[in-house]
Amino acid sequence: MIEIRRLDAGEAAAYREIRLQALALDPDAFGSTLATEQDWPMARFEERVASTTVLGAFAGPRMVGMAGLYRPQGAKAAHKAVLWGVFVHPDARGQGIGQALIQAAIAAAGPGVEQLTLDAITDNQAAIRLYQRCGFTIYGVEQRALKAGGRYFDTALMARRLGEQP
Repeated sequence: MIEIRRLDAGEAAAYREIRLQALALDPDAFGSTLATEQDWPMARFEERVASTTVLGAFAGPRMVGMAGLYRPQGAKAAHKAVLWGVFVHPDARGQGIGQALIQAAIAAAGPGVEQLTLDAITDNQAAIRLYQRCGFTIYGVEQRALKAGGRYFDTALMARRLGEQP
């Protein structure tokens, strides 16, 4: 049984653990790096959990997945939110946890959010297919969006209007 819920500041250590696992296991999938975040103080993870929506997927006491939702500041962008940091630990994949996290993020977007956006590395076709199953469509590709180890990565820019069924 998987439980998906919003994390509170007291769960920052569990969030830190899975975030660092994500950066270690799927380094190309994220805009940040393990080398950067492993040295962050716990207060930085606590602040992230407190200042934005971070969802955790739990199998018993173990967090096996995560997803974040960020609402930009400013009146002209208040109708949007950004889905970020989606990750399911490899030994928990294939159970629908990623889709459940995305659906929970959609539900957590709240009133006034009309559109969710995200970007995904174009090489990560499994993630793109998951987002498409959840109603996201590709509206563009940012070429050479990220660079790591001398290699460039393009990102698919995706959006989903809320209130529409996938």
